[in-house]
Amino acid sequence: MRDAAAGEKMGYWIPLILIIFAGGAVHSITGFGCGLVMMIVLPHLMPMTHAAAMSTITGGILSGSLIWRYRGKLDPRFVILTAIPYLAVSVTMLQFVRRIDTRVMAIVFGAFLILIGLYYIILSGKAHLRITPVTMLVCPAVSGLTSALFGIGGPLMSLLYLEKYETRAEYASNLQMLFLTSAVINTTTRVVSGIITADLLPTAAAGVAAILLGKQAGLYLADRMKPDLLRKAVYLMVLASGIVTVINNI
Repeated sequence: MRDAAAGEKMGYWIPLILIIFAGGAVHSITGFGCGLVMMIVLPHLMPMTHAAAMSTITGGILSGSLIWRYRGKLDPRFVILTAIPYLAVSVTMLQFVRRIDTRVMAIVFGAFLILIGLYYIILSGKAHLRITPVTMLVCPAVSGLTSALFGIGGPLMSLLYLEKYETRAEYASNLQMLFLTSAVINTTTRVVSGIITADLLPTAAAGVAAILLGKQAGLYLADRMKPDLLRKAVYLMVLASGIVTVINNI
């Protein structure tokens, strides 16, 4: 019995730590992606609402540490303009997330992963957005929706910020400021709504340690590998995970 219990714990903690570590490494190289990577595995370890909360908490801590690294490059005006629709949609959806059928959520989430995976596999290196009032409204709004439901809000926002800023430091610092602001507000909303409880704290603490270690590994690797190669591998895994998630919940 003890061996079985120990095996169950290892089957929970090892994949949890590894996937959050990987998410931290990927995010530190590309400026986004921790939510995408973590949500490949987290929904298989815990309820979808808890998985999204874990993604938001650990991603917020990571963003805060990266802001400190790239401090001095912030552009508050653009961050605020894109944060308003992002947060408005995200906070609104968090009021309803607990009423949504988790099976339906899982199917929608799987479809979302498939679309994101195909999008980046097919258009990687070719996708560009023009910065207009429409894109500054639609991209944050859609990202806020997916952030609330699935803990993933980075892909569209990263394209928007890549078009806005020329240097890696400017792109990274401002995008992380948006993610941190979202994480703080969404985490607070989840606590007030009862989605995040004290039972999640030990897992969150382990996740924070794992993602900060992942950040160090990612920053170490950033100057030693091509980010495009890593992105393609990640989105292939995302695509496969999306297909499996949809099939398992039909």
